[in-house]
Amino acid sequence: MSKFKPPPIPAGASYADPRVRERMAAWIKEFHYEQVATIGGSELLEVYYQALNNWVLNPTTNSHDIELLIDEICHTARLEDSDS
Repeated sequence: MSKFKPPPIPAGASYADPRVRERMAAWIKEFHYEQVATIGGSELLEVYYQALNNWVLNPTTNSHDIELLIDEICHTARLEDSDS
């Protein structure tokens, strides 16, 4: 049994529903803060890297979704650079 709280998404719920997406985003944010407090930011970055790498290498992952995620990561990194 995982020690992590599962996402608060009911079985059969659609990710097309904006409320479901909002709940998932809130869960991700909470998960992130809990893990930074538990294992540290650098260690969590390694976890994110490994998870993203596994997801990209998964043959069932849609290539369009990979492109969208990479674009979002690059866009967000540029925004972070402009803030400093």
